[in-house]
Amino acid sequence: MSTGATLVELLAVAVGGGTGAAARYGLDTYLKSRRGWAPLWSLAVVNLLGTALLGLILGFTSQYAAGIGGLTGPASAGAPGATTGTQDILFPLVGLGLAGGFTTFSTVMVEVFTRPQPTRRIVGVVAMTVACCAVFFPALWGGVTLAGA
Repeated sequence: MSTGATLVELLAVAVGGGTGAAARYGLDTYLKSRRGWAPLWSLAVVNLLGTALLGLILGFTSQYAAGIGGLTGPASAGAPGATTGTQDILFPLVGLGLAGGFTTFSTVMVEVFTRPQPTRRIVGVVAMTVACCAVFFPALWGGVTLAGA
């Protein structure tokens, strides 16, 4: 059994990550420039949407791995007679790549640490930590629940 990623999985993560980062940039720029949102609010919305997407993908892929709905899991892909399909790269493409590229803690920290006043930096770090615990974990759970896992 191989513990390393295949080339197809690596490419899926790269394509998904690039797409997710471009989508994050587009939505973040739109919310800040066209809607006049504060940078941390726009990134909070982006991260909330990405976390819910990750929850949906986790829920779907956990059903897929369990063989619910007539699908066979990735473990059976190497079995004789089993076929590998696009389902095998769903989590690397959408979960790791797209949702991972879309959500980003580093962009939030750049916004926080480019604030002119040090006091606002501390408030920003504390606020984002509280938001991560209070909002993003329930969004992840909600996505998994919506997927029916």
